[in-house]
Amino acid sequence: MATLLPELIFEILSRTSLETLEQCKSVSKDWKQIIYDPTFIPLHSLRTNSLFGYFFQTLKSSNYRSAFVSTAAGAIESTWPRCDGVEILASCDQGILICERQICCRNKRFYACKPATAQWQPLPNPKLRYQTKAVAVVVARSHPLRYVIVRLYALGSQLHCEIFDSERWRWEKIIECSPPYGEIVMNGSPSVTTAGRFVHWLTLNDSVLTLDVEKRRFRCSALPGCLPKSRWTWPRLVEYEGELGFMCQVEEKEMEVWSNGKKKAVVNMRDTGLQHPVAVEFCSSNVVFITSMEGGGFYNLQNRSFSKVEVPYDLRIPLQVFRFRSDTQIVHLNASQHHNNNKIHLFCSM
Repeated sequence: MATLLPELIFEILSRTSLETLEQCKSVSKDWKQIIYDPTFIPLHSLRTNSLFGYFFQTLKSSNYRSAFVSTAAGAIESTWPRCDGVEILASCDQGILICERQICCRNKRFYACKPATAQWQPLPNPKLRYQTKAVAVVVARSHPLRYVIVRLYALGSQLHCEIFDSERWRWEKIIECSPPYGEIVMNGSPSVTTAGRFVHWLTLNDSVLTLDVEKRRFRCSALPGCLPKSRWTWPRLVEYEGELGFMCQVEEKEMEVWSNGKKKAVVNMRDTGLQHPVAVEFCSSNVVFITSMEGGGFYNLQNRSFSKVEVPYDLRIPLQVFRFRSDTQIVHLNASQHHNNNKIHLFCSM
């Protein structure tokens, strides 16, 4: 493979499955650079019939509303149920969402779902009497599917963690290791997963709380940048070329991205022509999604072009944004049920 031309490798990778693509990021720096090329994701989505975009979520009159914005087609995905009482808690690049649905009165239920195939699986509820501070989901294995849900909850000023393993089908509290005392996860900031096992959250102390899902250990570290705090606002963790990055606003319409202590990119949002634009997420090393009250779109750092997409009016300044990538293959969201009677629970009554 090392003797193949980069153009040929590009063609091969653009036809691989999402699972294989994730593994290919670790093969070499050249392959990783190809996968994060701004032209790669739209072409891969087209050739593999996969989805890549963002779920926008807002809270209105005590009810959550969400919609999917596709980067490939530039349109709102109509298959996602726009019903009240469904809150997206976490997402991953393998097409799995973790949601919480209001059943009746104050009763809530956790679900794992795959929107691309309209599959919904009820999950055993965690200890919901303790306030949930953050949720993340990591796919540990694709065939057969095994996913891990991480839930952080607060008891006073101390965060605690419990983990749901789809193979064991139960929640387990991590007793031997808890997050450092006083570290509180920032509300409205989704987690970022790197290397398929490290989950990162931004804390109110301007640090990064990281959980190694495999070893089940926490650590706290400084932000992946070296800007003085007085210079930036609107902080956000992002994935930048497979590494943990930190995006912040340094001027009214200018954002900077830092990773490994180095400034990686500058986003000049004046070129978009939008009023009060906000940079949301990097699609690749050169393309960033930007939203405002006038809509949203994709800004190319190389040629300074801006491609606008349709976003529902009430979601143009979202409460949360979840990156989402998925194929259209049916999966078994309940591993234990699959082994017992080979059935899939389809939740279609929403």
